[in-house]
Amino acid sequence: MPQWYLLRDGEALTGCAGLIPNDFISRMDLWPWICALYVAREHRGHEYGRRLLDYAKADARRLGFRKIYLSTEHIGYYERYGFAYLGQGWHPWGESSRIYAAAL
Repeated sequence: MPQWYLLRDGEALTGCAGLIPNDFISRMDLWPWICALYVAREHRGHEYGRRLLDYAKADARRLGFRKIYLSTEHIGYYERYGFAYLGQGWHPWGESSRIYAAAL
């Protein structure tokens, strides 16, 4: 780690995600984290986000982890892919973020 996943359409970068030890959040006891999940607007609606999440989950499982985490303000999206709300976490710059966990 870190590990980065890129989604391409020919030469164009259309999506990405990362697997990292910590996502700038106060819960240093939890890891690894999925971060920076993004799919370009014109490529949404094709489950590409799920595919990126699946790659990160598979790598974390292969590395021996039993859970994976992420922080976000999106409610409803990650729950569709096996994530459950765990609690609030705090960023070093003072903002809070929702923490989600998924079993691997």
